[in-house]
Order: sequence, then C-alpha cells, then structure tokens
Amino acid sequence: MARIEFYKKRDEAWLLDPKEQFTRRGISFELRKDFLTGHASRILPFRFKIPETCVDAAMVEASRKSCPFCPEKISTLTPRFVPEIASEGRVRRGTASLIPNFHPYARYSWVVILCEDHFLSLEQLSTEILRDAFSLAQEGIERVKRQEAGYDYCSINWNYLPESGGGLFHPHLQLVVEEEPTVSHRKVLDGLKQYQAKWGKGFWEEWLSEEVRRQERYIGNQGDIHFVAAFSPLGVLGEIFILFSHRASMREFTPGDWEAFSEGLKKIFGFFESRHIHSFNLSLFSGGGEGEGSRVYGRLCPRMSIPPWNTSDINYFEKLHDEVICVVPPEEMCAWMKPFFGPG
Repeated sequence: MARIEFYKKRDEAWLLDPKEQFTRRGISFELRKDFLTGHASRILPFRFKIPETCVDAAMVEASRKSCPFCPEKISTLTPRFVPEIASEGRVRRGTASLIPNFHPYARYSWVVILCEDHFLSLEQLSTEILRDAFSLAQEGIERVKRQEAGYDYCSINWNYLPESGGGLFHPHLQLVVEEEPTVSHRKVLDGLKQYQAKWGKGFWEEWLSEEVRRQERYIGNQGDIHFVAAFSPLGVLGEIFILFSHRASMREFTPGDWEAFSEGLKKIFGFFESRHIHSFNLSLFSGGGEGEGSRVYGRLCPRMSIPPWNTSDINYFEKLHDEVICVVPPEEMCAWMKPFFGPG
C-alpha cells in the first residue's frame, strides 16, 4: 500500500438553476489536502476561461519616472551595503545587482535587480538574465554565512507585476536569510521529519517516484529539477511545485543548476504567455541542518486580476481561512503544460 495519500473528498451542492427553468441541479466540487502539510484546497468544477489581459503599457511608462532601480537612479536612490557585507557597496554579476532592501523585514533582507531595463516581458526574460540573478542571490547567501553563523534558512522570492503584489515593474528578486524558517517552510520541514520517523524513508524521493509513476500531475524535468502540478495548490490558477531532487541547500548549487532551473522557468513562462498569464509569485526554500531528507524546493503560482473590475484573485478563504479555492484542476494544468517540456 502506498504510504503517500492523495486525499480527495467529492461533495455536492444543490440549487434550482435559473438557466434551466429553475430545475434542480447538483454541482460537485472537491476538497483536497496536502499529505505533507495538511494544506487544503477546494477545486471548483466549472469551466473557467483565463481572462485575456495584457500589460498596461501606459502604467509601465508612468512607473518609470519614479523607479529607483533604473540605471540613472540606482546610484543615488538605492542603499549600499555596510562594509562588512560588501566593501564595494553594491554587488554585480552580469546585468544583475544585489543591494539591501530599503524596507527590510528581516536582518538580511536584500534585493536582486535583474537588469537595467525597466520592464521585461516573460518572453524577454532570457535564460542568461535569470541565471545571473539567481546566482547573485546565492552569492548573497554566502556573504551572510561569512558574516554570521546560525542564519541557515533562506528563500529567494519573486513578485512579478502588480497582480502578484509586486510594488515595482522593474524586475527584481527578494532574498531573505533568517535564523528560523517561515511558517510554511516549517510545516514542510516538520512533515519531512515525521515521515522519516514513521517510515524510515525520505519523503521527497517517495513522493517524486509516486508522481512520476502516476503521470497525472508530473509536468517534466530539467536535469535533476522536477516540475509538478501541486495536488493541493496554493493559488486560484493552481501551483507548480519545483523539486531540486539532488540539493539539500542552495549553498550547494552550481552554475549549471541555475542554468537548468532558468531553462525550466523559460518553459513555464512560454506556457504562461500562451494562456495570457502575465504575473506570478515564486519562492525557493532552502533549509539548514534538517537532515538528509531535506531538499531545496520551490512554489510558483500564476496570478491574475479578474475583469471587468480588476478583482483580486485572493479572497477570504485564502486570506482568513488558510484554504485555497482553485478553478484549474491540477491534472488539467499538467496536461496543458507538458508539451512545453517536450517528450519525457
């Protein structure tokens, strides 16, 4: 018997349908729970058409005037590191720049500016730009480790465009390094420990093997990096779960890892472009000292505002009940995305 359970509960609500002369109609839905963390999602049954939106060019141009990340303003409007972190003030790699966050929410809360361009579409975000930006974030992690012991939990985060909560159009990542994991990261780490203690096996290996065997949500891989439509997604348009199956910490990453990850992201961005999805949230999580079962993992959620009133895709269920209403079944998202990863 499989140790990993993909829990689904189907239920039904009844109503008198005005579109069918108020005849009695049952509408089904699913409640799903993530085996590792207990996170719950409700998968709705209706056929949802992703709105065909576009980036507001006028808004992009207007935002350029006050953008501190543009090359003519970065030297005067962005902070520099204290000398013990970076004597050069700001750190560069390729087109990317690493700077302190002007509004920090952790002791080590830093920003990676991807490039000099104020705006890049998903199509324009090249593998090289992505690789250099993520590699520079890794260098930031190394600088923290040289500065202070015990800061072992880090995440690299990306809010792309306003629908995701991004405050600036200029593409940038946010790096956070702390002594303790965030709440969602802690739930994963606790789940890994409990699974190891109960079964004497590593969860990630068994979970990945099961997803590959089922081929219901397994999208594809880029080397040792695997992309899976999450069974119990965190977003209204679903979630892409990313597992770095060969790395326990981002400190172990090689340039080749970032190259492969960036190539995988480009495939996802290609899918987004085909569906007129322009915004997303991405977080990569790296633990420290959690045992051999720990792996670097990521979560990527497409985001949108819902026309005609630009309604947020976050509602009370997600914000206040810690459950997600998802309108795209994960198995359907997987089928949509598989072709972008090619034959596997």
